[in-house]
Amino acid sequence: MLFRMLSIAAPLLWAPGGEIFGDIRVGETYLVDAPVQLKCGDEIVKGTTDKEGSFRLAAKSTGRCVVSVMYEKATPSVEVVLFDKPARYRLVVEKTKDGSYILKRV
Repeated sequence: MLFRMLSIAAPLLWAPGGEIFGDIRVGETYLVDAPVQLKCGDEIVKGTTDKEGSFRLAAKSTGRCVVSVMYEKATPSVEVVLFDKPARYRLVVEKTKDGSYILKRV
């Protein structure tokens, strides 16, 4: 009886979420210790790149989200998609002709 109740309740307790990981570069140089943010609806997840420019962020939801990075007083961002399985994103910060920065997937 207890096993049956647990098997019915377990799917209700499991909340699917999404996760992205990858690295961020500026040109050929990896971005070290940079603040990174993932915004999915009202949820905001914050993190930092490591010594090799890598990051990993997990949200409670899946779907379209926005990842942004703080670089030289700018916060360029790019839209990403979170799935129920982790997705890898290789990102690069580029300077535009007008002097602003953009974040792109490569």
